[in-house]
Amino acid sequence: MHKPNLIVPAIAVILGFTYFYFQAAQPVDPVEGFHIQEFARLPIVDRGRVKPMDTFARVSLMVMNDGFQTFKPDISEKEKTELTTLKNKSSRTVEENKAYSSLSEKDKRQPAVRWLLDVMTSRFSDNHIAEKHKVFRIENDQLLGLLALQPRPGLRYSIEEFAPQMGELEKAGKAADQKENAKKDAFDKSVLQLAHHLQSYMEIASLQTPLVIPAGKGEDWKPFMQAALESRNANQADPNASMNPTVSVFGQMLLSYLKNEPLNFNKALIEYRELITKELPAQSEISGFEVFFNHFSPFYHCIVVYLFVFLISCFAWVTAPATLNKTAFWLCILTLLVHTWALGSRMYIQGRPPVTNLYSSAIFIGWGCVLGCLMLEGIYKNGIGNIVGSITGSLTLLIAQHLSAEGDTLEMMQAVLDTNFWLATHVTCVTLGYTATFVAGFLGIIYVVMGLVTTTLTPERDKSLTQMIYGVVCFAMLFSFVGTVLGGIWADQSWGRFWGWDPKENGALLIVIWNAIILHARWGGMAKSRGVALLAIAGNMVTGWSWFGTNQLGVGLHAYGFNDQLAWGLTAFWLSQLGLIGVGLIPRQYWLSSRMASKTSSIPAKLQPKQA
Repeated sequence: MHKPNLIVPAIAVILGFTYFYFQAAQPVDPVEGFHIQEFARLPIVDRGRVKPMDTFARVSLMVMNDGFQTFKPDISEKEKTELTTLKNKSSRTVEENKAYSSLSEKDKRQPAVRWLLDVMTSRFSDNHIAEKHKVFRIENDQLLGLLALQPRPGLRYSIEEFAPQMGELEKAGKAADQKENAKKDAFDKSVLQLAHHLQSYMEIASLQTPLVIPAGKGEDWKPFMQAALESRNANQADPNASMNPTVSVFGQMLLSYLKNEPLNFNKALIEYRELITKELPAQSEISGFEVFFNHFSPFYHCIVVYLFVFLISCFAWVTAPATLNKTAFWLCILTLLVHTWALGSRMYIQGRPPVTNLYSSAIFIGWGCVLGCLMLEGIYKNGIGNIVGSITGSLTLLIAQHLSAEGDTLEMMQAVLDTNFWLATHVTCVTLGYTATFVAGFLGIIYVVMGLVTTTLTPERDKSLTQMIYGVVCFAMLFSFVGTVLGGIWADQSWGRFWGWDPKENGALLIVIWNAIILHARWGGMAKSRGVALLAIAGNMVTGWSWFGTNQLGVGLHAYGFNDQLAWGLTAFWLSQLGLIGVGLIPRQYWLSSRMASKTSSIPAKLQPKQA
């Protein structure tokens, strides 16, 4: 047999690396314009965490704008016409080139930090430019009618558009707020959501948030407006007292931006950054790295490449399996390395272990799934590890992408959770148990799909798949059990009891019990290869409930509050797994692989095709 072609895998890895490299390239500010990217790196404090201005801007805009971290500035019809005219000109003067460059830049999507600057300076100008930005997503038809708005593509509106109806919105908000949560309908929830977004906007516009002025000795960080008032009062009490330099320089930055003076803005920015770096060198460095991390968005790009790995793996079942499986394997390794780097980056920024909330658990579970599947692929070399790894990696990161829309994913933890040792042991072990159980379940799905609708589930592949599921379930059993015990020890130290029948504790126990059931059914001969696969698929349902379902109950120490989208998503996932189990229960004689095997066995041995 010839060695698999190494050229195709090498080209795929090079192309994958090139893709990640160019996605990581940071944007460059115009030479003669505002140094927005430098402003984005400034450290501030928000919700108890030191973060860059960029993160605060992205999260604030994303929450209002339904997941978008950029915005399209308002451009008048006159400016659009002028831009079109200048664009169609065959030759332009120097002044026309400058005008064209300015208008074309204005017509592009802008970073969130630019929106933040517009909002922070809007109250000091008669031209409230920030109120013209269409960044508030309003979906409810009844609310649109209340605000006298017409539905449009994207359903995004500006404050300027619904400002005349602000009184009606306030009345509706008070009425909705007085209702019990169970009696609030979609209209009430939409009104309260918009009111909350407007409140956040006004806090930024009035410079009450974020905390931008570094703390003095024995003091906390302060918002600009508070620090400016305190500095003015101190100066009035003592005319010889000097104004806080950070307050003065930050004010100069805002004023220069308002007056459209990029040179003065950049000068004040450099001075302010020097002051911050001198007082907070470590925070400034971490904030700069976080801006790079935000721009790169490595997890999003990992989703893209994982899906590409899945496509290659699918093609490998049709043609050139040796070459394409090797290509998928090495491309998946490259993506896993980026995935690992991203996990390490979050640990560096946060100073915590990789699992601190639902978002981080999703990306960690995805990482563990891919790692485990690549190890299986390295052992069995049958292409199944590539398929399962790419599917689980992309799906878990898609879940994380959805969870990120709720706000800052690097948020501070509650004090009871602020213990690195237990986070590094209990939570990590339990999450690895989740990971392995999901891997076993998806291997079970592959078993059913291969056997039912393809002819690829040969006796040899049937045996190897069963061995893979069995080995992964053993791993899942070990880590879920150890993690649950460590969780009891953590609970004893944190809450004074080892076990309290909390829904999350019960969910973790269910995973241990279910994995134990699979192993005992296998050992006792009650479940053969198909039975083990179907039980592993049911393990997906148990793990999904423990991971998300218990948090939706509204009771217990791990309750995060009910979420409609998560609840519907979990329900759909359960139904899909029940459907797969039902399909898997179809008698073997109707499976395509079994029918093909029976046809082959009926052919005389001497007439059967020779095995390679």
